[in-house]
Amino acid sequence: MPKIDIAIPCYNHGRFLRQCVANVLGQGAEMRVLIIDNASTDGSEETARRIATEDSRVELLLRERNMGSHAFRDRLGGK
Repeated sequence: MPKIDIAIPCYNHGRFLRQCVANVLGQGAEMRVLIIDNASTDGSEETARRIATEDSRVELLLRERNMGSHAFRDRLGGK
């Protein structure tokens, strides 16, 4: 199977993060999941860190300040 990269942008939606990642990883493909937290204030960062610690397919980009709703694209090469 091809390797797939999935980006999950997150801003103050930590309560949904674990289930979202589980659903993506449960698809059975070889993949990498990149959680991009945009300076959440609800504990999303801590949740993301725990998820990444539990599964090596999960990587993090944790922003120190909110960079807008489409800030995740720079990590993926978008314009």
